[in-house]
Amino acid sequence: MQNEQNQTESLTEEDFGTKTGALVKLGLITVGTQIATEVIHRVARYPLVVFGLGVAAGVYAHKERKKIIRTARQLQHQGKNLLPFQSGDK
Repeated sequence: MQNEQNQTESLTEEDFGTKTGALVKLGLITVGTQIATEVIHRVARYPLVVFGLGVAAGVYAHKERKKIIRTARQLQHQGKNLLPFQSGDK
């Protein structure tokens, strides 16, 4: 009982603000995911819309291909640093 009171007294308003902020973010992510899932299910019923989204994704990937390749190489390099026992021969 005494321990619980000491813990409660040591918490500041900032601690509650950050915890509340994290919970709000988590809630927004959850709601956003549910909404996006519903939108994707509705859009998937229309093949032309799915085709259009594929074309748009392809155009974006073509436009940003140098940046995508650079980021992929950076991630590959970071992965090699993460696992030092891998050989660099591959």
